Amino acid sequence: MTAPDHPTAPPPPPYIERGLPECECPTDCGGRPELFLRLAPAYPTADPYRTTPPTHPYEPRTRGELVFDSLNHRPGIVMDRTRALVHLRPERGGPEWEVDVKWLTKPAP
Repeated sequence: MTAPDHPTAPPPPPYIERGLPECECPTDCGGRPELFLRLAPAYPTADPYRTTPPTHPYEPRTRGELVFDSLNHRPGIVMDRTRALVHLRPERGGPEWEVDVKWLTKPAP
């Protein structure tokens, strides 16, 4: 068997392109600046100044009922209840959250 007339092509370099520019920041992130990005929370955040529940809390009776979560200041539809916790979801869909039943009120008509 004879040697080929043309030299063999070198192997391709390993694929390391992430589509991001190389990081030149002083925080030494190792070239991965996306590691330090913070996403907004999916669940509502409680009001840090509200420390007492409403004087007349509302206890939901049926699944699918609209109630107002006075701790997080947003309405929600009752999905389920586990002891003192009620699982709510936004009216137009989205991630569920849970709140203690003592923070619920009936929304204004």
